[in-house]
Amino acid sequence: MAPHICNTNHAKGSQIIKQGEVCQDVIFLRRGLAQMSYVTFEGKEWIKSFFAENSVMGSRRCQIMGEPSHFAITCLEDCEVTAIPYDKLRSVCSKDPDLMAVFFDFNEQVSLRKEKREYEFLCLSAQDRYRGFLEDYAHIVPRLTQAQIASFIGITPIALSRIRKRINQADNLGVAGAQ
Repeated sequence: MAPHICNTNHAKGSQIIKQGEVCQDVIFLRRGLAQMSYVTFEGKEWIKSFFAENSVMGSRRCQIMGEPSHFAITCLEDCEVTAIPYDKLRSVCSKDPDLMAVFFDFNEQVSLRKEKREYEFLCLSAQDRYRGFLEDYAHIVPRLTQAQIASFIGITPIALSRIRKRINQADNLGVAGAQ
């Protein structure tokens, strides 16, 4: 598989995967920070995920079906990545039970994250989504802008500012769980 492994560097602002293009690679983010986002036909960007060091990225739609990606992955910092064609990785995993177990575990973790994210959007308030984001992504919060965080939790930066003000006021008053 070694001849199929490709190590590349991507500058901040560049796209590792472009929306509407096919990228059948499994991409390992060795260094940097990236975001997965959708851009609507009106030009509005919605952030689906963030990826920091030691993350795995890619489009299942591209990898499995060979169809164009519905999203882009954009570098928020300079990034170093390793890309492996999905079909090559799958072939190697199918012959090695230990690798297959790792691959299976990874797929389970992706499914659990997706299910959690769907639940949050369908059942939680924006304030609760923000609190959850701060817990789940504490390790990268300092590296993100408020606009990026707002997009991730599905609100405007102005709405996020109001939520942050409400939380700060509640914390200063010692009020637990202020809505």
